[in-house]
Amino acid sequence: MKERLKKLCVFGAIALLPMGFTSCDDDDDNSGSEEEVYGPVIASYVDNTVVPTYKALAEAALKMRTANNKLKENKTDANLQEAADAWMAARIEWELSEAFLFGPVGEDAMDIDGHIDSWPLEIDDINGKLEEISENPEAFTGEDAWDETGDVIGFHVTEYLLYREGRPRAAADVTEAELHYLTAATDALIWDCVLAYVAWVGEDNVSSDMKSVFNENPAVVAHLNSNPNYKDFAYKMKTATGNYDGNWKGAFEEISVGATDIADEVGATKIESPYVQGNVLEVESWYSWHSLEDYENNILSIKGAFYGKKGATTAQANSLSAYLAKVDSELNQKVAAQIEDCITKIKAIGTGGKSFYEVVRDQINGTQVDAAVEACTKLADVFEEVKNKDYIN
Repeated sequence: MKERLKKLCVFGAIALLPMGFTSCDDDDDNSGSEEEVYGPVIASYVDNTVVPTYKALAEAALKMRTANNKLKENKTDANLQEAADAWMAARIEWELSEAFLFGPVGEDAMDIDGHIDSWPLEIDDINGKLEEISENPEAFTGEDAWDETGDVIGFHVTEYLLYREGRPRAAADVTEAELHYLTAATDALIWDCVLAYVAWVGEDNVSSDMKSVFNENPAVVAHLNSNPNYKDFAYKMKTATGNYDGNWKGAFEEISVGATDIADEVGATKIESPYVQGNVLEVESWYSWHSLEDYENNILSIKGAFYGKKGATTAQANSLSAYLAKVDSELNQKVAAQIEDCITKIKAIGTGGKSFYEVVRDQINGTQVDAAVEACTKLADVFEEVKNKDYIN
């Protein structure tokens, strides 16, 4: 997720990563070449965490199209609930991807993150689009939506069109212009989700249906073609090729860098900033009141990255955790414990059954907010330790 004006330059930092290594004081589990040491961990991370998450995201986005078209054809409360549920399912998958906001999705690459998940919304601009659509629906197609900046499309625009005050809107309150906007913006969102998946795995490695969706909008295809360094990125990361240019440690460190960045962002940007400023407009996902679940899913994204598999609760073979346990079991336990503490502290922000929107609006649960921010900071710090550790004998 990306707040407008917030610059995350993760991938660009690869060139600055240290190339010299010193020996560890542990056993021979970290002996061997960089490829032998780092390669299996990177492959596990990419194949079992990153790729399945983007595949699930793309598939969930396609279900949004089905649900929203159904709502447009028959505007009932039941169909609106179905559309809202489809939005929520896709939203969860996106938040579960935020521990790896580098490579194709990054700001310095194709900026899919900025296109798909910017906030706060520009409500005046959105209302202007709705006026245009009400006068001429053909003036705003999916292609037009995809050409827009992220503050008038993406997850939070579709959320705004479907939700109010933490629940799906009454179908009777949704205008025809809003339904048209919703389906156009959903097309743009789908293309971004599919683009992320295709960029990672390659067009030849997705289903025929997914390939067909990717090719619906020539501008989307052209965007990937104009960024060849981010094509087949899973292969590039697993082989330390492309922008990695043989820097195996740089590819390996992406796991920790991605975790550090999102832990820091959840604490400082998503939780602390809106609460300290008392500004509900800075609260992410506040139309659906799903913010705390978003933040928890961000930490679960870290958990999957650390344990080497989407949704894993224990270390998988060749995961970062499994490898770290061999070379520094104390640090491995520290990371695992801090992940769980962070999840617990984020949940506690909602003490009393409150959404984060209500917490910020009413300036309540400050003790829990402070504890969650501190837990996120500690989680970011411990992944810095993981990144800066010397692994090669």
